[in-house]
Amino acid sequence: MQLEAQAIILAAGPGMRMTTLTNHTPKCLLPLGTLPMICYPLQLLQEAGFTEVTVVVSAGAEQSISKVVEQYSLKLNLDIATVNTSDDPGTADSLRHIAGKIKKSVDDVLIISSDLVTDVKLQSIMDQHRSRGSALTMLTANHQPEFLKAVPPGPKTKSTLSSDVICTESGTGRLMFAVAGGDYDEVVTLSSRVMKKAKSLDLSTSLTDAHLYVMKRWLLDYALTKESPCAEMGSLKAEIIPHIISRQLMNPPTKERNERNLDICDVMEEEEYNDLVTKYNSSVVLSRHHNSKVLDARVCHVYHHPGYCIRANTLNCYWELNRKMHSLFNEVYPNSAWSVKHPSADIQEKAQVSLDSMIGSGSVICDKTNITGSVVGNHCRINSFTRLVNSVLSDHVTIAQGCVIENSLITTNIERKCHIKNCVVTDPNRIEENKTYANEILEASQDFA
Repeated sequence: MQLEAQAIILAAGPGMRMTTLTNHTPKCLLPLGTLPMICYPLQLLQEAGFTEVTVVVSAGAEQSISKVVEQYSLKLNLDIATVNTSDDPGTADSLRHIAGKIKKSVDDVLIISSDLVTDVKLQSIMDQHRSRGSALTMLTANHQPEFLKAVPPGPKTKSTLSSDVICTESGTGRLMFAVAGGDYDEVVTLSSRVMKKAKSLDLSTSLTDAHLYVMKRWLLDYALTKESPCAEMGSLKAEIIPHIISRQLMNPPTKERNERNLDICDVMEEEEYNDLVTKYNSSVVLSRHHNSKVLDARVCHVYHHPGYCIRANTLNCYWELNRKMHSLFNEVYPNSAWSVKHPSADIQEKAQVSLDSMIGSGSVICDKTNITGSVVGNHCRINSFTRLVNSVLSDHVTIAQGCVIENSLITTNIERKCHIKNCVVTDPNRIEENKTYANEILEASQDFA
């Protein structure tokens, strides 16, 4: 990837929808398979040729994040920026806080969430973004309701299903309207301006905004400046992106600059077709929205990826991703020394481990242990006569001899023989000898700063 693009990973989210899993671990470091969640977007960027990535993290997590590259053999330089998350800042707030780290020398900025797992090729997105002269390109994917409907461990709760609404111009992929799931009532109203600007429209609730955007640097500057109408907007997806999409459809202001608020037309940088061809050595896609010489610099597009693309932003999705990771790993984490069963794992001769299980680096699976459809993190120890079924263990977890663990998320040592079913366990002190636990969240008694 040439210097024309800068990559930013948003990894400061507190993970409030992940129950107690994030009490002591930043959401971006929660295990997906046998790797921290943030490894997947990092590997995606590395595969695209990036050598440096700006990572926005919550204050206090920077040391743990900085170790990820070395621990998991990534060849990237991380520029870590911290934000104070005590006031629960939105994604746009986080970007404003680190605006000084956005390089003036780049043409485009790629913004990606730390919880995105996908097999998309970033170079294809960049090629389309540049060849169409787009101000904004949004990655979309097919809605996958099986993830939202997945039933995670713990008490049974009714999940709220909400879909993004995405409207594009038929045949061109021009993004005409978007609203985030949960930000609308039963009726979605399109303005007459949207209807007039397109010959025909595709309106869908079966697509999802994957929270990966490529934006022109001047456009991101506009969104983050104090003079912008976006200045009070906290969310990139729910507020700023819809604003940008709507502004592409409006006529340039006629009043003098000192008589009105800042408009996107005041800051946009226009390019000619021939300049794009020369600059990127690529073809340029013409559309009826462009004249023969100059691109409409405000135009927004979608890049639709029909393959695998899901965010681990709820406990339901996180749980289901872990359950499916054994079959997805080589596609979403290609060209890596890591594997479904790490070569350094010690799986003893009389241990039984199913093909659909993942075993992390340095873990020990003792004799007469049965593991089926489960994820065992790095440097774990599963003692003899233990049965592990459809469960996920984070790193450095030891399971006592004789335990039965089914359909559960375990982030701490289980030091006493017990039967755990459909539980989330984060506190070892909640476990008593020879007891059975079902459909519970066995959480730590207090949080640590």
